[in-house]
Amino acid sequence: MHVSVETTAPLERRMKVEVPPERIEQEVQIRLRNLSRKTRLDGFRPGKVPLELVRRRYGPQVRREVVGEVVQSSFREAVIQEKLRPAGNPTIDPLKDDPGTGLSYTATFEIYPDIKLRPAEELKFEKPICTVTEQDIDHMVEVLRKQ
Repeated sequence: MHVSVETTAPLERRMKVEVPPERIEQEVQIRLRNLSRKTRLDGFRPGKVPLELVRRRYGPQVRREVVGEVVQSSFREAVIQEKLRPAGNPTIDPLKDDPGTGLSYTATFEIYPDIKLRPAEELKFEKPICTVTEQDIDHMVEVLRKQ
């Protein structure tokens, strides 16, 4: 899996991910084999449908499901690999998914900022001092009477 990250804004990243075709094709084959064991078609006993018929009938749908799952898992792996902390869900730009070639997509997302804390000894605090006069008390009592 090939990953490249570019900074588009102070907290925004654009990540290009390329997944090899073997990863997708292998998972599609496994799912089609499992599906052929459970599929019922007219003219065949349950579980005895030829793999080629299952591939023609359900292949595109299974491929879409696998591609969706691979996008999610590869995004997570790429984020961990690049040590990024996304602040939300990514925006996935149109996928380039042709059978026989790899899957490539671009994800745009925001990350949490890096915050560096100073030692507490260096911080200075001002304690606010508030003085209450007789005039303030009389004014408040008058307001409470009117209410």
